[in-house]
Amino acid sequence: MLIPRRIILLLSLGLPLTCTAADRPVDFAREILPILSDKCYACHGPDTKKETELRLDSPAAATADRGGYRAVDTAEPEQSELLKRIFDREDPMPPAEAERQLSSAEKELLKRWIMQGGKYSKHWAFVPPARVKNRTIDFFIERQLKGREIDFAPSADSKILARRAALVLTGLPPEPDLLVKFLTDSRADAYARYVNELMSSVRFGEHHSRYWLDAVRYGDTHGLHLDNRRGIYPYRDWVVRAFNENLPFDKFIEWQVAGDLLPDPGIEQLVATGFVRMNPSTGEGGAIEAEFQAKNNMDRVETLGTALLGASLVCSRCHTHKYDPYTQTEYYRMMAFFNSTAEPALDKNAYRYGPTILVPKDASAWEAWKRIEQNRSALLGKVSPAQKTMLKAHAKLTTNWKSSGWRLSGNVSRDSQGPAAKSYKDAKGLPGRTGEKLPKSKQSRWLTFTITTPVYQTLWLSFDSGPEHRVEMDGQLLVDADSIVPLELSPGDHHLRIKMMGTPDRFTVRAELLNPWAVMAKGTLWDECSESDRLRMLGDRKGPPLSDLGAEAARVSATATRTEADFTTSLIAKDLDKPRETKLLSRGEYHLPTGDPLVPGIIAAMSGFPEGAPANRLGLAKWLTSKEHPLVARVIANRMWQSVFGHALVRTPEEFGRQGDHPTHPELLDWLAVEFRESGWDQKHMMRLMLTSRAFRQSSAWRKEIDDSENRLFARGPRYRLDAEVLRDMGLWASGLLDPHVGGEGVKPYQPSGMWKALTHPASNTVNYEPDKGEKVYRRSLYVYWKRTSPHPMMTLFDAPSRETSCVRRSRSNTPVQSLGLFNEVQRLEMARKLGERLLKTDGDQARLNALFTLLACRAPNEIERSSCLNLLRNMREHYAAKPDDAEALLTAGDAVVDKNRSPKELAAWSQVAAMVLASDVAILLY
Repeated sequence: MLIPRRIILLLSLGLPLTCTAADRPVDFAREILPILSDKCYACHGPDTKKETELRLDSPAAATADRGGYRAVDTAEPEQSELLKRIFDREDPMPPAEAERQLSSAEKELLKRWIMQGGKYSKHWAFVPPARVKNRTIDFFIERQLKGREIDFAPSADSKILARRAALVLTGLPPEPDLLVKFLTDSRADAYARYVNELMSSVRFGEHHSRYWLDAVRYGDTHGLHLDNRRGIYPYRDWVVRAFNENLPFDKFIEWQVAGDLLPDPGIEQLVATGFVRMNPSTGEGGAIEAEFQAKNNMDRVETLGTALLGASLVCSRCHTHKYDPYTQTEYYRMMAFFNSTAEPALDKNAYRYGPTILVPKDASAWEAWKRIEQNRSALLGKVSPAQKTMLKAHAKLTTNWKSSGWRLSGNVSRDSQGPAAKSYKDAKGLPGRTGEKLPKSKQSRWLTFTITTPVYQTLWLSFDSGPEHRVEMDGQLLVDADSIVPLELSPGDHHLRIKMMGTPDRFTVRAELLNPWAVMAKGTLWDECSESDRLRMLGDRKGPPLSDLGAEAARVSATATRTEADFTTSLIAKDLDKPRETKLLSRGEYHLPTGDPLVPGIIAAMSGFPEGAPANRLGLAKWLTSKEHPLVARVIANRMWQSVFGHALVRTPEEFGRQGDHPTHPELLDWLAVEFRESGWDQKHMMRLMLTSRAFRQSSAWRKEIDDSENRLFARGPRYRLDAEVLRDMGLWASGLLDPHVGGEGVKPYQPSGMWKALTHPASNTVNYEPDKGEKVYRRSLYVYWKRTSPHPMMTLFDAPSRETSCVRRSRSNTPVQSLGLFNEVQRLEMARKLGERLLKTDGDQARLNALFTLLACRAPNEIERSSCLNLLRNMREHYAAKPDDAEALLTAGDAVVDKNRSPKELAAWSQVAAMVLASDVAILLY
């Protein structure tokens, strides 16, 4: 039997049950407002059609004189019309035919509220969180439990706890040696040490970043129309690094919202602004630019609302919100923060469009680049004042060069040694970027031009091309030339010819000549030039002699150039010099702007704009992370809790407004939010608190004596089906197939042929799915290529979102089709086969079963499990002995090499056992 709502609310406030109903103050925001919103507002709320009708969403209207009576009479509560009508048997409110009726408990709660004065108050989520000092997570959980005369569940077995913590923190079971290390550690803080070790793994960031990527709707494609490829995966890799390095969450937010507006932003701050560019986009021929300028920015506002504010702002696109204090004007003032970004409204179906940056292509490349930056900074610190004077003098001599005769060929074979002269035509826009495109991968284009210089100097040639390009100067091949090439020039004319190879994304033709001395030649001081330019000047072999310093700079510069040549593209945010005009759009229609232009602004009900903050995205970021903001810290802490316990304290993490659920433990949520902020927005600190709490360490076994099927009391440990990515990654890890490579472009494991073709426009460059080969197929699921209109089927089968819109709470379905996928999908069969091979390296069936369960469950099998597995093993041995061709067929799944030293029949039998356990609750649940 469910306990009355009033008792649950009483407990959630931490008040003892011995307190009488008359004595306890009724909390309007937490107790009354949900009732009015759910049962009364349909007729007496924002949708009220006549001005004369009663409105209960307004305290002024509810307490107004309505011709001799008041709905809520604060002077004479017993005379309140509301009180009379809800208990009226002949003419009750809500009417007898209404779908939603008040329960007896709700009527009594409304009565007590009116008798206590009928005071209205602000919705809880818009009041800044406050906490009681010297409390812990377990204090708030235990207080509710004690109110129910129950206690925490017993502690989980250490082996189960080890698995649970590892899955929550890294998305994988613990490595066998780490498990043994923890289980044999007799120190009092062994578990805390274990948690810290898990959080220090790169797997922590890989696992937890995917929750954020769901929220910001990360995808490797545009998401609309052709759904072409686009260059933004370095943003995903940055999120992983930010989580692993424990970047303070206020900085995590600030860099994403406005990293480009920080003073002298670095490449990481710029990459982070991919958050702003993550909106689905289109380049469809019939698309209207003004329409998508509006839609793109509406999407950004609404994603910000879901991901950071827990607010459904989409309603305010067309009208002032009916339930929450978000006006339509405030919506469009929020939109004004984003409306002046410099990218075009239509993406031209291009891999890169609008502002972009070239950055390292994966985690190892990032580490290499950081070492180069450190070496560069150390080297530049050695330049003396006298040398700076010499460099300044040389800079003035380097500005009189010119280029001419830029001509571009048509498309020719990639094997061509040069097209005929008649194939060339004048190339407008060069040096720079033309409107011409590179061909597809099997073709090339050639570019010729001349450079004239009166002095010895070095220019840097930068161009776009696929692999196997070539650069010739004065008829000589520049050996090992990258796409960034130093051209060491003597006085006179120099003729260059470049073979630019085609690319899958058909970049526009770009060729630039860079003079690192140019900025200083115009009067900029040495120390004010970029580090990149200073290094190139210092290492220029045509520059002034600088003894060993110049030679060392030349070496570092050459290394930097080779590294930069392998950089990849990432979309970033940048504001226009002149802001776009933003107006309120009537009914949200792009062609119906109304009123005066709006200045950027925020939702006033949440908190005021920080004093002195600029009216741009940087000011928006400061507002989001300000101490006074009531929502952001709560929203993020709530989702952290969800990632640990499986269910959030506010069970509607996307909606903290009046239509959302109230926290199961309000004071705990506030305590967590304040702790998060006061810890310096330290995410790992918060995860540590949650995982080391008694609440988390409880057994997850069902407690028959407690009527709490949804575990709202947290009277037992977390238990839920693992997400799609974890299920795949666990199988790869257990089988020994998992490729540990961190970062890089999205990978394409096996999937049924024709899926993309069936769902994609024939002109798209993602119409044909070509599975990768080799180790890429076995990379973590975080790195699986995310085509928004058709994510990998094993992801969507287990409830991964499409990421066309923001998602902060995945569903957890349980369907027969999921079972079919677990037993029949190619990579699942391949995982089972390789896991079978791994088990066969152990002697004896019993020992193999122990090894299998220890890998997946961190424990030995119980007697029922052992018996079931042995029965299956016996049946499979008999089957494959009778039908050896079936064994051979099973072992062909996937590209991984089959161990020929094993009996196919024995390997197939153990593969089936492995497949069964991988698909069972033993593996697919967190418990």
